[in-house]
Formats: sequence, structure tokens, C-alpha cells
Amino acid sequence: MIKEFLLRYKLWITKPETALVVSFAAVVFAGTLLLYLPIATVNGQYTSLLDAFFTSTSATCVTGLIVYDTGSHFTLFGQIVILCLIQLGGLGIMTFTAIFVWLSKKAYSVQTHYAIQDTFGGDIEHLSIEDLLKFIAGTTFIIEGLGAIAIFLRLKEIYPLKHAAYSAIFHSISAFCNAGFSLYSDSLMQFNQSWITLTTIMTLIVLGGLGYPVLYELKGKITGKKSKTSFHTKLVLSTTIALIIGGTILIWLGDRDLNLLNALFQSITTRTAGFNSVDIGKIPSSSLFIMTMLMFVGGSPGSCAGGIKTTTFSGFLILVKDLFFGRHRKRIFERKLTGETKEKIKSVIILAVSTVIFSFTILLFTETSILTSCKEGFRNVLFEVVSAFGTVGLSTGITSHLSPIGKLVIIVDMFFGRVGPLAIVTTLQFGRRKEKKIDYPEQKIMIG
Repeated sequence: MIKEFLLRYKLWITKPETALVVSFAAVVFAGTLLLYLPIATVNGQYTSLLDAFFTSTSATCVTGLIVYDTGSHFTLFGQIVILCLIQLGGLGIMTFTAIFVWLSKKAYSVQTHYAIQDTFGGDIEHLSIEDLLKFIAGTTFIIEGLGAIAIFLRLKEIYPLKHAAYSAIFHSISAFCNAGFSLYSDSLMQFNQSWITLTTIMTLIVLGGLGYPVLYELKGKITGKKSKTSFHTKLVLSTTIALIIGGTILIWLGDRDLNLLNALFQSITTRTAGFNSVDIGKIPSSSLFIMTMLMFVGGSPGSCAGGIKTTTFSGFLILVKDLFFGRHRKRIFERKLTGETKEKIKSVIILAVSTVIFSFTILLFTETSILTSCKEGFRNVLFEVVSAFGTVGLSTGITSHLSPIGKLVIIVDMFFGRVGPLAIVTTLQFGRRKEKKIDYPEQKIMIG
């Protein structure tokens, strides 16, 4: 049924990246209309169309930046709308990736079979589209369910059972989808000494950010069906562990007032989850800069996370290493990067950096009130832009003070940060079936 629908829907075959953008935009606009309804806000509160658009984009793109406090401004109806948008956004990006894998197999011959394997992981290329989607949905709901149970066991000691159950489900989905939305005005600061709560949230965030190719392979290892670890999984796990450990140490060195638990939590949640167990606005600039870099990197391909992705970051480090040290084989785990992979890495990073710089420049002109009223306004604005592009959701507290133009810029950043990198990779994957035989002559230019 799914396969027949995709084959009949020509847009998926001819322009899959367009289908991605259109589908996400449709969800965002539907969420905007629902959140704009009076029933979505508590009595005496009002949500403007722009703020409803902002919140819907943030939820669908699993970012977590908010104009209004989710728990106090929105009614149960509004909160459920936000939760549904988060789930659709989190499942959606993984589903689209699965569809792209399947379309790649249909659109190409054996020549790109190994390129697909390198891009999306080693064990999934033999699965049907139905099996891929079943695995994604099943894994998501099982992990979210287990996370909700663990959180509930802690919350029931603090809140009434109904509130504890609802809050546990909300935060479990928000954590696994790397959304960062919270029902509490201080996010998770009230739990900054609770190892159980924060460890559960961290586990959900990491699992949601690994990507379904890695989760599928880990499932095979647990069940004993697979013994060899693929190149993709090695790269994702090693980069993820390095970023978590390195981020924890550097964040703690910048702010010695943080204990190990909170330094670790911020290192993990900064990579696109958006929860905070400490006041982000009071974090020293050194730690905030490290968090900014982690937000820019984000999670892994085929996951709920945003950013340029861990594999892009590690591949970029290999390119830089070989550029400066003169090695051109670009090896990692006894493998070398393909020319297509190098091209994708450069495209994603250049576009990501350009987007951040362009957006930041606009906000420097439009957010003069923030820049003049706060001595650290410059870093706060930059942090906001990277947080939006990386679909993180952390903020130093300036989101609600942004001008209408500033909010629109952040909306575009969130949307582009969610669908942009995958659309770029897909364009490169699908748009080069025929090589041009005639081209312009090459010409050198003076450099340096």
C-alpha cells in the first residue's frame, strides 16, 4: 500500500526533496491554525498569528524555542496539539529518510548500492519500505513508552497521578524527538539534582539522536542476529561519545559551579534536545561558546536531531586533517571517503555556515533593543540563531523579546535547519543521473 502510493505520487520520484518541504510546511500551517484558536490558550491569554506560527514551527521542527510558557499559556488542547506536532516532526524526518533510502534503491542500479549503504548504514538496504517504517514507528513508541514509565515513577512522588502520567508522556516524547518542550516554566531545573530523571531524559535524547540505522544495527546485536559493526555505526557512536565527553569537560571547565550531572546533561541536551537543568542566561561565555558549537553539530543522520550531523562533522575533520597534513587518502576506520561524500560534506557545511551568518547579520540590525539593553546581547543573539538552525531550542531568554522580523528569521532558521540538510543531500543524491559532456574550460585564480 505504501509502496504503491509512493510510486503513483510522481513528486516523490521526480522531486523528493520538494515533497519533504511541502509536507513539513503543511503540518506547520495546520498546527498554526489550531494553536491560533481560542480553545488552545487559557482564559485571558491570547496567541497572535505570528506567535502561533512560531510555536507550530518550533514544535514540528522539534526545536523547542518558545514565545510563551507551554504549561501556563496553552490549555490541554493546545499542549496536545504541540505534542502531536512534536511526534509528527520527530517521526516525520526519520520516515522521510527511510523513504529516500527506498527511492534511492528504486532510482539507481547496483552502482549506487554501496553509496546508499555508506550514507544510511549497512543493514537497512535490504528492507522493504513497509518494514523500514514499521521498525521506525515500533522503536519510537517502545522507547518513548519505557521512558515515560521511568519518568512517571519519579514524578508520582511529587505530583498527583494524572498530572504525573501526562507530564511523563509529554516529556518522554519531547526528549526522544529531541524537541526540548517542557510543561514547566524552568524546563528541568527543578530536577537538577535528580539522577533518575535527568539520566532518563539523557538516555532518550541520545537514542533519539543516534538515527534509526544505528538503532536497527544495535537491535541486531542485542538479538544476536548481527556481530559485525558497520562503518556508519562506528562513526556515529565514536563521534557521539567524543562530543558528549569532550562537551562535558569543556562546559565544566568554563563553569566550575556546575556539578558533573548538570555538565553532562547540558553537553547531551545541547546537541539538539533543548532542555536545560541550569539557567542558560547565567552560563559564562566560555561554556556558552562550547554549547554553541555542539548545537551546530547536532545529532546523527536519520534521527530526530538537527544540526549538520555527527557524520558530517567527523568527515569534515578528516578533510581538514588531510588538507593541512598533505594526506589525500582521507581514511577513517580503514576506509576512505568517496568523492560524492566529500561533496555532500562541503555543501552542507557551507550552506549551514552561510545560513547562520546571514540570519545573525539580519538580527544585528533588527534586534537593537536586545543588543543595547544587555551587555551580552551579541553572544545571546548568536546563540539564538544557532539554536534555531540546529533545532535545539535552548535560549538565553531573548526569544519572547524578538521583534516580528526577528521571529520570522528564527522561524525560517528552524524550518531550514530541520528539512534543509536532508533536502540538500537528497538533491545531490537524485539530481545527478546524467553527467554533462560539455562544460566550461577550467581556470586557476590566485589564492592567498
